[in-house]
Amino acid sequence: MRVYAHILFALAFLGSIALVSAADVQIRAVRDKREVGIAHPERVATKLVAIAESCSVNSTAYAVSDETWARILNSDSFVRVVFSPRRRLRLWDRDNQARVQQMVGEVLFPLPMDRDPPHIYLKTENETISLTKYDPYALRELALEDDLLLRASPRYDFLLKPPSKQ
Repeated sequence: MRVYAHILFALAFLGSIALVSAADVQIRAVRDKREVGIAHPERVATKLVAIAESCSVNSTAYAVSDETWARILNSDSFVRVVFSPRRRLRLWDRDNQARVQQMVGEVLFPLPMDRDPPHIYLKTENETISLTKYDPYALRELALEDDLLLRASPRYDFLLKPPSKQ
């Protein structure tokens, strides 16, 4: 009986850990104006963080306006992640002089079908940040996520095929 109680406690504890880790990331993905379910939200969130941290230019000064966030949320295709609690990321500062740690609560990545996404957007406690010039291999990793349906687009499919040897 005592062993049975320990097993139940362990299962309850493991179940609570799973709930905490699942609640720590909320994700919303839209493709062609339709919501798509994401089977592995933490994995997609990790790939978006990798894209943001791979960026070499802070583009906030010319890519962020008061309407930017709402405009992207009303677009045809994007992925948005909300972290609770906020996540610490190393990003370029506004002057592009140094990487600084920022506590990021949200990531918003537009997914245009006819070109590469020009910027990735992040919300901190005080501002919206825009970054650009990300590593194409980081975008490739995101394009490999089946749930996002990016392989159907020639733009993203291109990332998945090795260049020809001509």
